Amino acid sequence: MKPQIIDPRYVNRVDRNPSYRVDFWTDQSVSEEWKLSQVTDIAEVLLWANEHSAGRTFVIYAEFPYENGHGMIRLLGNEPPGV
Repeated sequence: MKPQIIDPRYVNRVDRNPSYRVDFWTDQSVSEEWKLSQVTDIAEVLLWANEHSAGRTFVIYAEFPYENGHGMIRLLGNEPPGV
């Protein structure tokens, strides 16, 4: 980790209502993907993921639009090795 103080004015766009994606993994090759929208905050996403995990591991992403479609930023967890 490399922490550094920043000037907050460098950001020129904030998405105040992002969508999230939760991928549940049952093993290294089987996943179930969910898109969550109209979410209050990441705490709500984490609560939902824990309530629906059924013992599976999961990864949480924030989604964002870009010129060629949609992208994701990983917020929590890791995909199984080799995926």
